[in-house]
Amino acid sequence: MAFGILEPKNVSNPLDVLGTAALEETQTTESDVFSKHAPGRPDLILVPTPSDDPLDPLNWSRFRKEAAYAVLLLGTCLAGTCGPLVAPAFVEMSQQLGRPLSQIATGLNGSLVFAIGVGSCIFAPIQTKWGTRPSFLIASVVAFVSQIWAGASGTNFPSLCAARVLQGLAMGCWFNGAPSAIAAITFVHERGFRIALWNLGLVGGINLGPVISAQICQRQGWHFAFWWQSLAAGLVLLGTIFLVPEMEYDRSYYYAELERRREMLTTGSGSPSEEKYAPEQKEVVLGKVVTAPQDIERATPSRWTQYRFSTGSKTDVSFLTLFLRPFYYFISPTIIWASLTFSVCFNLLPLAATVYAQVFGAPPYNLTVGGIGLVGGIPPLIGTLIGTFATGPLSDMSAKYLSKRNNGIYEPEFRLLPMILFLVFGGMGFYGWGLQQSSSWIVPAIFIAILHIGVSAATISCISYVTDSLRDGAADGLGLVVFIKSSIGFGITFIINDWYAARGPRQFFVSLGSLVVTTSGLAIPAWIFGKKARHWFSQHNLLA
Repeated sequence: MAFGILEPKNVSNPLDVLGTAALEETQTTESDVFSKHAPGRPDLILVPTPSDDPLDPLNWSRFRKEAAYAVLLLGTCLAGTCGPLVAPAFVEMSQQLGRPLSQIATGLNGSLVFAIGVGSCIFAPIQTKWGTRPSFLIASVVAFVSQIWAGASGTNFPSLCAARVLQGLAMGCWFNGAPSAIAAITFVHERGFRIALWNLGLVGGINLGPVISAQICQRQGWHFAFWWQSLAAGLVLLGTIFLVPEMEYDRSYYYAELERRREMLTTGSGSPSEEKYAPEQKEVVLGKVVTAPQDIERATPSRWTQYRFSTGSKTDVSFLTLFLRPFYYFISPTIIWASLTFSVCFNLLPLAATVYAQVFGAPPYNLTVGGIGLVGGIPPLIGTLIGTFATGPLSDMSAKYLSKRNNGIYEPEFRLLPMILFLVFGGMGFYGWGLQQSSSWIVPAIFIAILHIGVSAATISCISYVTDSLRDGAADGLGLVVFIKSSIGFGITFIINDWYAARGPRQFFVSLGSLVVTTSGLAIPAWIFGKKARHWFSQHNLLA
């Protein structure tokens, strides 16, 4: 039992548990012969083990990785800005369109939030079946077209709602597909900070978007917010076409061969064929003749084939089966915890953004649309920056430190430590916001920044935990998490504005603070029973 994490029964090798991996090399063993290590770090094992194919995304050049990663961040940031894009102008839109405020919020934000969940379930099987590139290309085209559609809708409310649904479908790809794509080009020891930056792009877009769009809505009209957004969507589309190659890569052939050779070393059952390999390709390990991993041969296509619309089907499983597969993860305790946590921590952002106009547009603040956008954007952005650059390095450093203390064995539960920040800062932010009685907008702005520190920590912790726990199933698992989050968020949009109006700011924000505290407590059983839950899920694999 490592740090209170319970071990599953009847498991002879801890590395046989889904998600558990050897990260820090503490002693030389026969099973370490074929491990690969980080450059300049002979004690740090690369997880997952890269193949020797230069087209393997784990082996890409630094520039190629960073270029693709930059487009993923830009696309995610754009997806984040899309949600609250016209939220600062909801009151004005209610008057222009002749609709109640609650109907504006439900039609424009609620429909979009629900579509995000549906989109995540659509793009997850596309990514599994045909790869990451076609899914991001389709999402980029849909985002570009739907922004133009929304800008040209005029005062046609149903048309505007339909455009928002398409925007939500495209956003589902970036919410669900980007983390698994990031995992495809990064190793476990560097993944936490990368996921943190992805979260910064997403939450930063949610926070910074209203700041910019509020000024556009006030000076040019809310229609122009969509026109400017379409320009940004066009840039993301171009970046995806030229800088985001296919990231799905099948290493099963490589791992199968390595496993065969490990078995040979362990059992002494033989050695690789003397005729198959040249003398210089052989090496003696522990008295047995084996072949170095780089000698495993496989025909590979040229580099430019990765920039086709699709490099072909990745699996023989039907699309319908893949579409239904994320719902199988309902039986995974990891996904159950992640769905509850992500639904709470992430829905807190649009929840707060939805009532900004009611809070700061009324006495004692009486802010303009532009002022509401600034207060609803700058403090959250500051909090998100602090949360990201604190949680990202903390997640990676704690994972490496605890792995070293655990005889070099990494457990995904090590990613749950930042949930402490969610408890402290998330609870403090909402309780403070609800209980403060200042007539100055500065005081609630400070608490808004504080709560976003906690929300960022929880989001990073949740996504990293799911990605490392499910490995190849991360896209499906995250698809279900996003779907549940979006479904809950959609339901909340029907009551959120009326709830705030009926209960007032004190009871409203104190209730959200209590929800944060309760959700944070769920990380304790996830830490204790997480490894047993992962093993149970892998042993009851109905998809096998």
